[in-house]
Amino acid sequence: MKTKSLILVFAFLCLTTTVQLTGCSNKSEKQNQALTVTDKMELPASVSGQQEKSTMTNEEYGKDRAADAADKNALRKAPSADYDNVPQKIIKSADISFKVEKYEASRNKILSIIKQHHAYVSSENQTGDEFRTSNVMVIRVGAADLDVLIEELLKEAVFVDYKKISADDVTEEYVDITARLKSKKDALQQYELILKRANTIADILEVQQYIRTLQEEIESIEGRLKYLNNKVELSTINLTFYEQGKIMPMQSESFGFKVRQALSYGWQGLVTFFIGMIYLWPFWVIVIVTLYFVRYFVKKARRKRVKKQQQ
Repeated sequence: MKTKSLILVFAFLCLTTTVQLTGCSNKSEKQNQALTVTDKMELPASVSGQQEKSTMTNEEYGKDRAADAADKNALRKAPSADYDNVPQKIIKSADISFKVEKYEASRNKILSIIKQHHAYVSSENQTGDEFRTSNVMVIRVGAADLDVLIEELLKEAVFVDYKKISADDVTEEYVDITARLKSKKDALQQYELILKRANTIADILEVQQYIRTLQEEIESIEGRLKYLNNKVELSTINLTFYEQGKIMPMQSESFGFKVRQALSYGWQGLVTFFIGMIYLWPFWVIVIVTLYFVRYFVKKARRKRVKKQQQ
C-alpha cells in the first residue's frame, strides 16, 4: 500500500509540472506575438517627429566627426621638410688690417674694388691725427666672392698687420630652428581647427590666446632664420687701413712761431712740474716730519752740551 501511494504522488507531481511548463510556454509565445504587433504599429506624429529630429542630429554629429578626422589626416599627410638634404650653412667673416702708401688714393681704389664685386660698405669710421690717418670699414659681400675680394683689397697694402678668416658652421642650429618652426606651425593649424569647432565664448578666448602666443613664437623663430640666412649669404669683412707719417701740414717755423712754441712748452712744463709735486705729497709729509724730529733732537743735544759747559 505504501508503495502504491508513493507512485501516485510522484505521478501527480510530474503531471503538475508538465502543465505549468506548458502554460509558461504559451504565455511567452503570446507576449512575443504582442511585442511583434506593437513593433508593427505606427508611432504617433509627435514621437515620429522627435525620432527624425534625433536621427538628423546624429547625422550632423557624424558629419562633424568625419570633418575633424579629414582635417587631422590632411595635417598628418602635409609634406614635411627633408632635413637630411639641407645644404651646409656656414657663416664666413674676415678681419684685415694693412698700411697704405697714400690714404685718399687707396680709399678711392678700395671703394671701386668693393663696387666691382657687388659688395657694399655697411659702416665706415675715419680717424686721424698728426702722425696717422686710418679708416675702419665693415664690408658685406656674397660668400662666393669673399676670397676674391680679399685678394683684391690686399693689393693696396704696403704692409699687412694681420689677416684673419673664420668660418662658423650653423647647419645644426638652422635645422633645429626649422624643425621648431614647422612644429609651431602645425600646432597653430590644430588650434585654428579647434577654434572653428569652439562653441562657448570662454573656449574661443582661450584658444585665441594660445594662437597669439604661437604666432609670436613663430615670428621670433622666422626672424632668427632670416638673420642666419643673411649671415650665410653675405660674408662680413672688417677692414682697417691707414697711412703712417706726418700727414697734417706743418706751420712755417719762423722766429715768432718758435717764441710762441717756447712759451707754450714752458708753461706746459711748469704746469707739469707743479702737478708732479702734488702727486708726491706723501713724500713731502715724510720729509717734513723727519726734519721736525731731527731739529728737535739736535736742539736737545745742544742744550745738554751747553749745560755741561756751564757746570
